[in-house]
Amino acid sequence: MIQEKYLITRERRMNLTPCYWNIISQTSLRTKKIYNIGIKIIWQYFLKGNLIQFFSKKEWESAGDKIANKLYKDKNFVGSLEKKLNQAEKQINVFLEKNKNLDYSKLTFSELTNTANAIKNLWLDYDNINIPSWYIGGDKFRELIFKDLNIPEDEFLFLTTPTKKTAVSELEYKLLKCTKLIKDKKRNLEKTAEKLSQDYGWIPFGYDGLEYWSKDYFIRELRKKLQHYSDKIDKKVQMIEKKDKENLKIKQEIIKKYKLSEKQIDLIKKINLFAVWTDERKKLEFKLHYYYSKILLELEKRYNIPYINLKYLFTEELSEVSQGRDRILRITNKRINKDFMVEFRNGQGGIIPARRKNKILRELSEQTKPSEIKGTVACRGNKNFYQGRVKVLFSPREGDKVKKGDFLIATMTTPDYIVSMKKAAGFITDEGGVTCHAAIVAREMNKPCIIGTKIATKVLKDGDLVEVDAERGVVKILKRKNERDKNKFKQNNKARD
Repeated sequence: MIQEKYLITRERRMNLTPCYWNIISQTSLRTKKIYNIGIKIIWQYFLKGNLIQFFSKKEWESAGDKIANKLYKDKNFVGSLEKKLNQAEKQINVFLEKNKNLDYSKLTFSELTNTANAIKNLWLDYDNINIPSWYIGGDKFRELIFKDLNIPEDEFLFLTTPTKKTAVSELEYKLLKCTKLIKDKKRNLEKTAEKLSQDYGWIPFGYDGLEYWSKDYFIRELRKKLQHYSDKIDKKVQMIEKKDKENLKIKQEIIKKYKLSEKQIDLIKKINLFAVWTDERKKLEFKLHYYYSKILLELEKRYNIPYINLKYLFTEELSEVSQGRDRILRITNKRINKDFMVEFRNGQGGIIPARRKNKILRELSEQTKPSEIKGTVACRGNKNFYQGRVKVLFSPREGDKVKKGDFLIATMTTPDYIVSMKKAAGFITDEGGVTCHAAIVAREMNKPCIIGTKIATKVLKDGDLVEVDAERGVVKILKRKNERDKNKFKQNNKARD
């Protein structure tokens, strides 16, 4: 029997829920109906808070090719996706507005579990439309456009970086702008902080939270800026606005230089749109995650079941919480402390038997032995070669260990990595395509970025000295941290002698 060939697309620290919603979305019949193609089966393997998500390599590549070709050839398809996406977004916003001031402690158990299922369904309705274009078909679509345009890669990367800022860059600009308006008495501090929390409070939450930037957080941030206000803030605002205009002008000059056709310009707009969709998805879905967490926190209070245990229940299992604490703890502690694998087909599935899980893991381990660290160049920065020490981050909470000049290594980045990304010399990730968060932020900051290496977090260790070839997407280890420590130890011994 021929072994299945697998492709790992996601590897990071993550709990079961709402993470498993991803594989419902990507295998669902609705996704297949929208795109006329889908992924039949996806696996997620959980081991003590770590997740590996993987696909059949053949199926992933086939789906990617078909979605990319549809995006490339069907001029009306993306427009129809936008309409569906706008409708799904409206439904989410209705829910968010309704729940904004809702006291979850006053809801019955049935109302809580019904709300949890409603959140999951809203999430899936949006994800079914949003994710296949950029996650499954995005890189293949980018290859088709690159071939069609036939222009130098640096200029192509510039054209495919959206004019619209990422949420984090937009927030940085808004904080500066709002500080000036408050100082000039054109804005009220508390109302401004409340609006900033509504628009950007979701940034640090991710899938598992629990941090969400409240109105009080933004009051503190604005007061800090007001306290240290100077002309530098005005100049920085002007610089950001000037750079935005210059970038738009450069894009127009590239289009004019290569006499790009209307069809080619439309293709560029589409791939820019998909990059924006990745950010819009986080904005809406992280807010939904926040409200889902509020339900779990309320259930924790009522039934004395730890929040982390509730994160290891499938959404459908929440209805069983009231039937017995001991049973829920027994089920979830087993999932937390041991390992298990989730498999979904056609949007349906669950935890598979140990025997089948172990067979798949054996096959997977045989196919994923590390070789060289090589990925896709998302941004070159100012030169082709760089050297620096690396810091491996498995969570944005580890960001403090990144110092100026370090290369940030992560499975992938999300908006809550931004503080450490500002300090880093560049980024290297296991996952991601040309429209991913790390790629877009790297191009905003003009820092070197290698994405999709699959193995960077496994091979590299904190303190390793690396050379980054930002032309070919290759990362070479020049010196291991332990080698440096050994040399230091030898030198210290010689000094003692």
